[in-house]
Amino acid sequence: MDKNLNIDNKEAKQKCLNEVISRIQDIDDPSQVGLIAAQDIVDIVVENLGPEIYNKAIFDTNKLFQNKLEDLKYEIEKLKQ
Repeated sequence: MDKNLNIDNKEAKQKCLNEVISRIQDIDDPSQVGLIAAQDIVDIVVENLGPEIYNKAIFDTNKLFQNKLEDLKYEIEKLKQ
């Protein structure tokens, strides 16, 4: 699995990074990030990048199905006599 999310929307990505940095800076001791702060950070990421990730997944899925459909069309054509 590719761990590097290629987010095309640079503004959304930068906004997310800025909000995460701001949230971490608000924590007195970042080495002691607790469950609530961690959930806040996850919420920030999901809110800012969730739609981008979802749309990319839809695009990739559509591309996969299109490729499979082309493969099936080719296989069907091979069956012609």
